[in-house]
Amino acid sequence: HRDVHPTGASMDEIVNKTVAYAGAIKDVDPSALVVGPEEWGWSGYFYSGYDQQYGSSHGWSVLPDRNNHAGADYLPWLLDQLRQHQSASGRRLLDVFTVHYYPQGGEFSDDVSNAMQLRRNRSTRSLWDPNYVHETWINARVRLVPRLRGWVNTYYPGTSIGITEYNWGAENHVNGATTQADVLGIFGREGLDMAARWTTPAASTPTYKA
Repeated sequence: HRDVHPTGASMDEIVNKTVAYAGAIKDVDPSALVVGPEEWGWSGYFYSGYDQQYGSSHGWSVLPDRNNHAGADYLPWLLDQLRQHQSASGRRLLDVFTVHYYPQGGEFSDDVSNAMQLRRNRSTRSLWDPNYVHETWINARVRLVPRLRGWVNTYYPGTSIGITEYNWGAENHVNGATTQADVLGIFGREGLDMAARWTTPAASTPTYKA
């Protein structure tokens, strides 16, 4: 966090700390499952914390960390480094490749206007649909679950995948309930291995019942 780590973490720092901490966990309990890197969202999949911080202050014209790693996308590079470490050491240190994902168009709110309900219904397509272009600043074909699976298959085969924070909002409304049900159905159909919602809805809400 920025109060204790004012400069964003570099690609090398994260891979080195992943190796160190995961190794310590496996030393104590070889059966433990290590999940990571828990990146916050879309920008964090491609750029290190260092580059996100630097780019936001310099108009995104220069990304020093990325440039120092031959222009590699951050998370695929991290997976490949951990695969190489396993090849050299004979020990797997990352069991579940995990990210966070929130819709960026206001869905994570209590807004239940007709326009927002329709947006909620559409935006779950960013979890899977190769033809859906995200209708926000992301402006890309996210297809998140297949993307995560593809990265793992290419750079670190045998690793499970997870989305360990997500929320589409409107917990007190049927639109939030149907969206949550849709999300869970997508996770199951697309073969996501782990999911954790932020947070558990109140037991009285339509979303909890869904």
